[in-house]
Amino acid sequence: MSYRTMPFFTLQSALLLTEVLKEREAQVELKKLKEKMNNGADRDLREKAEKEYHEFLQKDLEEKRRQAEMNKMTAEFQKAQ
Repeated sequence: MSYRTMPFFTLQSALLLTEVLKEREAQVELKKLKEKMNNGADRDLREKAEKEYHEFLQKDLEEKRRQAEMNKMTAEFQKAQ
């Protein structure tokens, strides 16, 4: 290599390094955005699951209450006979 081509290769290497660093910075930013979105989605899914669970418990309790009432009515009917 001659002394005339050295600055060219140094400049080329510097430009390549700059591009690589910019790309890496963009990837890190994208990763942060994805994590932020996932945290929000996870929270929404967790809230939805909790809501569905509470609705299930309410329905289950109502069904048990109706069943106990029916059992009581059946027992009273059988006693009356």
